[in-house]
Parts: sequence; C-alpha cells; structure tokens
Amino acid sequence: MKYAGQPALIKGTSTMDTTSTLPAKRQIVRVLIVMGAFTLILAAIKTMQILAGIAEGKKHGPPPEAVTTVVATGERWRDTFTTVGSFAAVKGATLSTQESGNVVRIGFESGARVSEGQMLIELDRSVEEANLQGASARLDVALQNLARAQTLRTQSAVSAANYEDAQARAKQAEAEVGSIKGIIERKTILAPFTGRAGIRAVNVSQYVSAGTPLVPLYSVDPIHFNFSVPQQVAPALRDSTERVFITVDAFPGRSFEGRVTAVNPNINEVTRSVDVQATVTNVKEDLLPGMFGEVRIELGVARDVIALPVTSVQYAPYGNSVYVVERDESKAAAQQGASSEQMPAPRNIKQQIVQLGDRRGDFVAVLKGVQVGDEVVTLGTFKLRPGAQVIVRNDQKVPATLDPEVKES
Repeated sequence: MKYAGQPALIKGTSTMDTTSTLPAKRQIVRVLIVMGAFTLILAAIKTMQILAGIAEGKKHGPPPEAVTTVVATGERWRDTFTTVGSFAAVKGATLSTQESGNVVRIGFESGARVSEGQMLIELDRSVEEANLQGASARLDVALQNLARAQTLRTQSAVSAANYEDAQARAKQAEAEVGSIKGIIERKTILAPFTGRAGIRAVNVSQYVSAGTPLVPLYSVDPIHFNFSVPQQVAPALRDSTERVFITVDAFPGRSFEGRVTAVNPNINEVTRSVDVQATVTNVKEDLLPGMFGEVRIELGVARDVIALPVTSVQYAPYGNSVYVVERDESKAAAQQGASSEQMPAPRNIKQQIVQLGDRRGDFVAVLKGVQVGDEVVTLGTFKLRPGAQVIVRNDQKVPATLDPEVKES
C-alpha cells in the first residue's frame, strides 16, 4: 500500500504547480506590454523633438556670406587665337668683305644708326690703285694703236688680222682696268640700306681675310613677327588684313599692334601648321630681332557676348557655373527691419551652368547661361552653395581689366 499511493501523490503535486504558474505568465506579459508602450511613447516624443529641431535649424540656416557682385553687360568680341613667335628684322645682314687687306678707316660707331650708301669700313687699296695706274696707261696705248689701225684699215694699208688684234688688245686693257676698279670698290664697305649697326668685329690696322664678318646691320622699323597657326585657322588669314596684338616679357603691360602681311602658301608636313608673318611699327626700336613674344589674332566677325570676371566662374568637369543673385522681396522686407542701417539685406543665390568663350585679361566671355542685367557673384564663390544667402559688399570689389599688369609681390 505504501508504493501504491505514491504515484497518486506525485500526480496531484504536478497539477497544482501548472495551475499556479498561469497568473504569473499573464502578469509578465502585461508588464512587457506596458514597457513596450512606454518605449514607443518615448520614441515618438523624441522623434518629434528631433524633427522640430531640424525644422528650426532649416528655418534659421547658416549666416549669409559676404560677396562682391557685378551686373552682366553685353559687349562685342571677335574670336581670337593665341600662339607664340619671334621677331625678325625687315632687312638684316652681317656685312663682310670679299677681299683681303688691312683696315685703314672705320666710318661708324658700334650701335649707331647709319644711312644707305654710308662708308662703314675701308681696306688698304694702295697696291690696287698703283696697278690701276699701270692698267690705265696700257689702256691708253691700246686705244691709240686701235685708232691708228682703224685709219690704216680704211686706206687698206693694214690687214684685217692686225686690225682685229688691235681691237682685242684694247678690250683686254679695258677689262683689266675694270677688274682693278672693282677690287678697289669692294675694299670699301658701304651700308646697303638704312638701319642700325651692331658691334663691329674689327679695328683699324687689323688684317681681315675675304669673308670675315665685320659688323651686323639691321633695319627694325618696321619689324616682322613670325609665327605659325594650325591649318584650321589659316583660311581666316588669307586676306592678309587681320590685326594682331603682340605682348613680350620685356615690356609687361604693353601690347604692340600689327597686321598680317604674308601667309605661306604651303603647310608644314611635320607640324601641319602654316607660317605667318606680321608687320609691326617700331619707331622707338623697342622690339629687337630674335625677341620672343605672344601674339593674339582676331578672327572672323564680332559677336555679342557677356563679359564677366574670371573669378566669378567655378570650373568643374561636369560643367562650369556661376552664382546669380536673386532677390526675395518679401523676405528682404521682413529682414530689413531687423538689420542695421549699414548692413544690406541678405539675398538668395542660384547656381547657373554657363557656356564660356574666349578669355581676355581678367574677363571671360559667357555665351550662354547669363542674361544682360543679371547680378553675378565675382568674389567669394568658393564658400557658396545653391540656395544660400549672401550679403553684397561691393565696397571691397577688386578691379578687373582687359589688359592686366603683372606686378611683383
């Protein structure tokens, strides 16, 4: 009986434990539901606070940036092409002598301006002058013999052979005199054209051989400027009337104007370019042969563009842009009362994609994207973003020019 009742006792105990745990589980579920609801309420309140803060931040925004602006105006520009070249003398040569001898006289100073036909250098010609006297005497005798032979020939007192021999001797004597006179003339170096002499390479009493360089002579007013252009540009220069503007490092801030005077009729097979020559007036002789320069050529006809300072353009791979200032009248009127009298009202900006053309000095041509009268930001663009607000302070504007002068820092 002891073992028979024991299973019944264990079975009754298990039933009592299962029944007692059900209220505890329900209580735990209720606690979890209450905690979950409380958590959701806290999350909703916090979300509303964050959204309100974001909205308040958007409402106020960052402070406006100070910028300078310029009003876009229309101008007429011609297409240009820029390249480099060098100056060359219209007339230039290094004078030398065809004869040998000692220098007996120099008729100019190094660097002086000389006139056409002026005696520059004279070599010793005493030997040639003595030979000329002998040759002249032989010429006189030959002419006298020819005259007698001619008289006798008319009287049939001399043969034709003797008469022809007299003629030949007279011509030979005359040629000898001419040859000696030519040597004497070549020993006097005359200026072949008006120009400026360089540094002479000889002195008085110095012996020079035939072909020895004596002095360079150049005519540099006007002066040529030689350069090359691609074959695409060459057709625009065929009329040989296009203006060119040349700048050189030796004269910063200056531009020398000239005109195209010659265009090569063939294209270089290696570079596929065309050689062009321009002529520039050089009264003061500031430009010298061999000087390096940059040339800008005006091509085609003038067209309407909008010129803006280069600093107003933001260059980017996806497209160049500018910031255009727009005015919200209602917001500006509301902010005007709160702002001081000295501080202008903030204004909104918008980013505008533009198509650019040529650049001249501090300006660049805008072909599309900006209209005449638009107010464009020129300085301070690096700190702007679309939709930002700005304060225009044109009292701090930096001047821009078409011909800027480079100054030492």
